[in-house]
Amino acid sequence: MASTSETYGDPLVTPQPESYWDNGNPIGLRGVYDEAKRFAEALVTAYHRHHAVDTRITRIFNIYGPRMCPLDGRVVSKFIIQGLKGESLTVYGSGEQTRSFCYVEDEIDGLNRLLMAPDTEAVHLPVNIGNPDEMTVLKIARKIIELTGSSSNIVFKELPADDPRIRRPDIKKAKKLLNWTPKTRLEDGLRRSIPYFRTYLDR
Repeated sequence: MASTSETYGDPLVTPQPESYWDNGNPIGLRGVYDEAKRFAEALVTAYHRHHAVDTRITRIFNIYGPRMCPLDGRVVSKFIIQGLKGESLTVYGSGEQTRSFCYVEDEIDGLNRLLMAPDTEAVHLPVNIGNPDEMTVLKIARKIIELTGSSSNIVFKELPADDPRIRRPDIKKAKKLLNWTPKTRLEDGLRRSIPYFRTYLDR
């Protein structure tokens, strides 16, 4: 089951281990998505316990890379498109909220290792698959302006309700169970991603 770091809500601990139960708002603007993922985890786990089915749950943090939907509104794709078009990059709040970005090849490697891992009780519980390198949204905006060679500036807009202040996975479990760690530095991953978005705009 592909779950999400959103199950942690706006966490009060960092990095976020799988054992952290969350600090979310179940009736907030993001509540439907967050609670749906938490419910899905509960359902999968109950099914495993009752029917002894081999299940796996991964909590995915921000993924980026070539072939992302250019208009999906995610931070990386949105910033790259804005930068390549010479538009202002839209940052919400002060931009000091943090995110952790995992390059798609590293993510797929982690997911594959989880799927192929021996059937033990530990692998049936959620596993964080993400990059623990944390950076502010403002910093990634500036990095994308630099790498796209853009003359774009940055505009600040009101922070949406319940927007998490921090995101950083604790990946000790993935290291121990799967012998997995991400290998791609953010700058390298962005350099591989930008040409795809440029091609999209050139169509």
